[in-house]
Amino acid sequence: MRVITWPLRALDFLLPMQCALCQQYSDTRHPLCSWCKASFSSSHKYCPKCGEPNPVSYRGFCPDCPPIPFTFDRCRIAWEYSDGLRHLIHQWKFEQAFQFTATLADLVTEALPDSPKIDALIPMPLHWRRFWQRGYNQCELLANTVGRATGVPMVRGLKRINYRSPQHQARSKRQRALSAEDFSCRHDVKGLRLALIDDVMTTGNTANAAASCLQQAGARSVELWCIARTRKPRTTEQL
Repeated sequence: MRVITWPLRALDFLLPMQCALCQQYSDTRHPLCSWCKASFSSSHKYCPKCGEPNPVSYRGFCPDCPPIPFTFDRCRIAWEYSDGLRHLIHQWKFEQAFQFTATLADLVTEALPDSPKIDALIPMPLHWRRFWQRGYNQCELLANTVGRATGVPMVRGLKRINYRSPQHQARSKRQRALSAEDFSCRHDVKGLRLALIDDVMTTGNTANAAASCLQQAGARSVELWCIARTRKPRTTEQL
């Protein structure tokens, strides 16, 4: 583990911050310059139920919604999952680039209403095996930072019970299948309006199961807040 001494802190303060994408000096307080951020596409037109892009009308019918709707009340997807954003999230999630936490939290809060009607933020939990392998829960870091920005407290309200392969590595629908029984509620959430904090929405199955657990525990409502959502593969006919 790297020991941060006061000379290193002073050096970080005196030297300008470098953008993680273009490698030029950042003109912001984060390791993401305003030019690179401007290259990101806001995901303001998306289905509030499944998170898929819906350029016609986000209030209209979404052809990508699953036959059985997700249990969470709505999802708020901040940005499209571009190559640059993918790089930031990968470094933050797997390479311990904790300096990106504030940057990514800002990207989430920019997509929120001015006064979100939420009582608590619930970070998506990791199974203890994956937490032991990684050493930290990136969703907890994100929820804590978003909570400080919004004034909404973070609560470690969920525990992951069963170990499963990551959704993007699952080879079959059976492997991807999750239920509320894969989680347990560790906090009294009765009557609370909750926001489930995740980094990237892939299939939505994990968030769906986690939301079901919170709802069964008595939550009044559950939203899903994510940095981005991976796009569903398109067939030739859809293209």
